Amino acid sequence: MLQLVKHTLPPRQKAGLSGITTCLMVILLLFTQCDAMTEEEPLPSAKQATTKAPDGVTTTLQTITTMDGAIAQVECSQEILPSGEIILMCMPAQWNGELILYAHGYVPEFEELALPDEAAIYMPLFTSFGYAFATTSYGENGIAVQSGLEDMINLRERFIQRYSAPRLIYLTGGSQGALITTLAMERHPELFSGGLSLCGPCGYFQGQLNYYGNFRVLFDYFFPGVLPGDAVHIPTELSAGWESYYVPLVLQAISQNPEATLKLLRTAQAPYDANVPGSIETTVIGVLTYDVRYIENAKRVFGGQPFDNEKQVYFGTGSFREDVRLNLKVQRFSADKTALREIRKNYETSGELSKPLVSGHTTKDPIVLYWNMPLYQAKTVLKGTSPLFSALPVDRYGHCTFTEQEIITAFGLLSQKVKGQELLARECDATGKIIRAVTVLKR
Repeated sequence: MLQLVKHTLPPRQKAGLSGITTCLMVILLLFTQCDAMTEEEPLPSAKQATTKAPDGVTTTLQTITTMDGAIAQVECSQEILPSGEIILMCMPAQWNGELILYAHGYVPEFEELALPDEAAIYMPLFTSFGYAFATTSYGENGIAVQSGLEDMINLRERFIQRYSAPRLIYLTGGSQGALITTLAMERHPELFSGGLSLCGPCGYFQGQLNYYGNFRVLFDYFFPGVLPGDAVHIPTELSAGWESYYVPLVLQAISQNPEATLKLLRTAQAPYDANVPGSIETTVIGVLTYDVRYIENAKRVFGGQPFDNEKQVYFGTGSFREDVRLNLKVQRFSADKTALREIRKNYETSGELSKPLVSGHTTKDPIVLYWNMPLYQAKTVLKGTSPLFSALPVDRYGHCTFTEQEIITAFGLLSQKVKGQELLARECDATGKIIRAVTVLKR
């Protein structure tokens, strides 16, 4: 799931992304005004009065105060469909005729359906600028790429039926939602004006799946006996007791053997940042969690076992002899052909674009590896569609750990590419904070 980092850019960020310069780049579409902001953020206050229509739609009227003091009235409707899917559609009183759809990331299949947490941030931001905003829980959790794509298309149609056809429709998404966004832009360009894809497995989906399995077999090699089962067989005891029992065991194991832990990270090519406290533990637990929560779901979705390391060569222990020993003794698995075919057919991107697509990715993402973005860019070069693709790397550790200004910068670039016009430059404060300067009042 997409995360927003509540801080300004670190000093090591590339030149030209200072607070003021970034703020000059990101103001959206000529109709917004950004006066100088004070260091204090406005305190949110809320009143709420909801109504429930006969058809089961719950409607909330919200008053959004932007950083320059302007007031925007927004009506949000939430509905639970017969399938259990939850949809949210928000319409500002002063609608600019454009719609932003948001596709959320992976949620473990056993969790209850819920709207993405990011909606509470994105809705007030974009509706305050005049955009309509809509998102969905999808009709199912887990690996919901194909069904999620259909849910986003249906959400688009529902919005049109309830309101009217927008002049422009932007499809956006983070993590798994980024893959949904990219596939939709390739397969259904007639439905969307442009796409914003953040930190998704869009370059090589099979390689991303193999990364989770590789990490688990390497963990079992360096820390034998800590976890029951293996990379492709998750016993009930491991799944049920993962957070409460096995995560503490893993943390204890890696703390007692830091040398083996570093070998694990190097041979798995798993990112961490020595300057970020706890990043090693975050990476180890995060990637193992994906193997534990993902593989059984993947078998059902893909029609077979998808992990393959039969020909994988591991290296990075620091010793040639130890590398050889590792490759001789590590567990090997062969993927089922049915799963490989399903992934190639329905989950790998092509790079065939006919509308603008902007992609953002943190360079030290431990969950969805950064190489997905340059690999996708290479696909667009091979297909001759590279002018329609824009890559925005962000030098930071973490999965989807973008700052608020980076999200807005990426969307501002997408809007500029779609409309072919310059953004209006007005000065903001040195922090470049935009989203947190929006206050939502519900009544």
